[in-house]
Amino acid sequence: MNQIAAFVDAVYDCYDKVVPIAEEGQQLPPKDVLEEVCQTLLNVSCMREEGRFPSFRVCFIDPDSELLDTYIYAHVLRFKEPVGFTPRDLNKLAPALSPVMSYLILDIKERPFKAIGVIAAYTTWEKIVTRELSSGNRMPQVPNILVNGPGELRACFGETSMINYNAGRCIFFRTDIFTSTLVAEKLRQDTCISENDRLRLLYRILWKVSNYGHGAAILITPSAEACSEFIDLKYRLDSGFLFENGAKNEPLTATAKEKEITTYADLIARLTNVDGSVVLTKDLELLGFGAEILVDKMQRRHPDMCFMGYDNKEQTYKTFKDHGMRHRAGYRFCDAVEGSVAFIISQDGMVEACTKHDGKVVVYDNVALPLL
Repeated sequence: MNQIAAFVDAVYDCYDKVVPIAEEGQQLPPKDVLEEVCQTLLNVSCMREEGRFPSFRVCFIDPDSELLDTYIYAHVLRFKEPVGFTPRDLNKLAPALSPVMSYLILDIKERPFKAIGVIAAYTTWEKIVTRELSSGNRMPQVPNILVNGPGELRACFGETSMINYNAGRCIFFRTDIFTSTLVAEKLRQDTCISENDRLRLLYRILWKVSNYGHGAAILITPSAEACSEFIDLKYRLDSGFLFENGAKNEPLTATAKEKEITTYADLIARLTNVDGSVVLTKDLELLGFGAEILVDKMQRRHPDMCFMGYDNKEQTYKTFKDHGMRHRAGYRFCDAVEGSVAFIISQDGMVEACTKHDGKVVVYDNVALPLL
């Protein structure tokens, strides 16, 4: 089986879990069709146009579908003449397509396939996923393939990522990290911050840092004292920031609290541009940044590890030494500081979360931020 066929099989296996009830217009195309489409998109992904690699979404919905009528901010724009679904044609068209505001509509009724129009949408889903807004305008909830960089495709339902294909490897995304895992449990312990405020803050930090493309680590400790022996904070701060004014004066209004969270999250995200980790407490107080892990102070240089797969089964083939210095530093931190959590962001934007449980550092990779 070729690699794209394996990716398509994985999309079908995952789709029913993400979309348990699919309405008319939300079905996946036949496997052979999806495989052919993905192969063409993979070819396009490696082509430059004016120095840039393409990034756009392709969907398969009938442009006359009643489903689209429910999205009042989405408009169907038809091409007067269909556009060929070839790498050359798509490469020329791609710069006009925004992956966060549009779908290219593909007619797959007969071969050769044709691009017949664009769904243009005014969306606020990026603010929903970062918890700036509790509701807003989402992309039409239809299956689509996102061209996400050279040799990289992502199968999505609306904005929700299901599976990433990169360099012949399928990566399944997890959206349960903040709700029903050991990481979620640890984050809830011994904190006075509400669940909603914590999620809004962490979602926005991770979203911003993932998009920076430089990699980073966010370390969350039960207290400053709990981690002081194991880290060297180059830029130590004497006080926190979040809700500071509200604590001193009158309680913040909902609007003021929203601004506080957004400003604070964006500040923390920017601090990750400095070498070293950003350190927060469980109450989300900012202790400092530019942190270095002091390995010599730790009892174990190589902690016992448990790498959890998408199906919550341990991936025994993965080891501590398989990972880079940033990841290993996060693992060591969680091993040394009881009750801590670490988020490690790779340069490609992928997020790992880890904490310690029953003497092992438990790692969840491919963390996704769910749209709630």
